[in-house]
Amino acid sequence: MPSATAQVTVPAPGPLLKKLCRHFSHKVEATFDDQSGEVRFPFGTARLTADADTGVLSIHSEAETEALLEQTKSVVGDHLERFSTRHPVTVIWS
Repeated sequence: MPSATAQVTVPAPGPLLKKLCRHFSHKVEATFDDQSGEVRFPFGTARLTADADTGVLSIHSEAETEALLEQTKSVVGDHLERFSTRHPVTVIWS
C-alpha cells in the first residue's frame, strides 16, 4: 500500500492536530485526542501525531493506489497549511 510521511514544526502541534481532526470529523470518520488522531477518508487514511516537546506534528498517509495517496496528501496538506495562519507552514511529503 503506497504511503507518505510529513513533519511540520509548529509552536502548538496538539491544538492544531485537534483542530484538523475536528474539522474533518464533520464529513468523514475521525478519532483523536491531544496527541494523536486518525482520519479515514473514502480515498485514504491519515494518522497524525503531535509531540509537544519538539513542536513537531507528524503525518503518515496511506491509500490503495498512488493516485489516491496523492489525493489524501493534497487534502491533508492543504488543510494543514490553511489552518496554520499564525505560523505558516509548508507540508513536504516524503
